[in-house]
Amino acid sequence: MDFELGPAVLAGFIAGLIMEGPVYMQKAMGLPLKQNIFRTWGQNLLRVKGGAGYVAGMMFHQGIAVLAAVLYALFFALVGADNNLWLWGLIGGLIHYTIAGPVVAMIPSLDPATGAVGAQGFAYRNYGALDVATSFVGHMMFGLSTGILYGLLHSLGGSNLAF
Repeated sequence: MDFELGPAVLAGFIAGLIMEGPVYMQKAMGLPLKQNIFRTWGQNLLRVKGGAGYVAGMMFHQGIAVLAAVLYALFFALVGADNNLWLWGLIGGLIHYTIAGPVVAMIPSLDPATGAVGAQGFAYRNYGALDVATSFVGHMMFGLSTGILYGLLHSLGGSNLAF
């Protein structure tokens, strides 16, 4: 299977939105989840304040998601994956989570409870088990979604490539 940019970009854009779903659903339900990657990227890294920072962070995250999905698609082509991209996507999600863990520890996130910057730790470990599990599930959902969507959108694809 050859690499195709268009399906990878679209898969990454959609998977990036899916990935953040568990975070904001839990926040809406009132669960004590501290992570907020949109605020972290927008307000802390890009230095855009208020609601515009939140939007900037979301756009930045979506750009990273698209880039990650392109890398996933290149990985699929490199390993010669020609079916079961859902499973290859989960493998990619595990690799993605392993890389993201130390990145989370390095980025200056603002702890909503204390106001401390940079206190989240490896893969949100210092925020507690709920944040760690949510980050893991989000990355696995990203990988699964990217694999399925790329398989469905690829010109040689469809359900035979995705599943």
